[in-house]
Amino acid sequence: MKPDVLRADASRYLLPSLRLAACAGLLVTLNGCAALAVSLAGAGAGAGLSHQMGGTASRTFTESFDRVDAASRVVARKMYLQVDSVAVSENIQLTRARVGDLDVSMELQPLSPTLTRISVVARKNLLQVDGATAQEIIAQVDRALVVIQQEEQAARTAAAAAEAEARAAKYVVPQPSSTTRKGGAGAAPGATTRRKGSI
Repeated sequence: MKPDVLRADASRYLLPSLRLAACAGLLVTLNGCAALAVSLAGAGAGAGLSHQMGGTASRTFTESFDRVDAASRVVARKMYLQVDSVAVSENIQLTRARVGDLDVSMELQPLSPTLTRISVVARKNLLQVDGATAQEIIAQVDRALVVIQQEEQAARTAAAAAEAEARAAKYVVPQPSSTTRKGGAGAAPGATTRRKGSI
């Protein structure tokens, strides 16, 4: 058999095998990527739609800076964070605190009047960070915001009810009390009183 024919036959059988091997390798790679994507999606869902990178947990709330700041203070008291300092620089408020063997840094940045981003780092040392604690702090801030909203709504409802009650009382006409004395000043005008024996 001629060499050209041998090469043609080898190409005919080898090329499909090579293509099959390439497809198998591609499927393995894609499956690995899919598993990684699913794992990342699951981690994001469990973290309450917050983002974590390099040990820093962050989330943006559709709330004013004052509300998120108030919620972070509630969380600091609830979680027994020992606040060391609160500083503001370049539109960012940085709170430094300690809990256990962790140094906690919490940054608040207003992005708009109704949009505020919070970033938290819980660090053991220069190389070790505690991402779980950072995520939990942000989750507690989210819960504190819900409580603050409920309290504000209850206060508005109570104020509206008190205002409506005061407005209703303003238009109530007081009814005069009628007391009549026999033959006294309470008698009707023009009435005469007769004495015994008089004509």
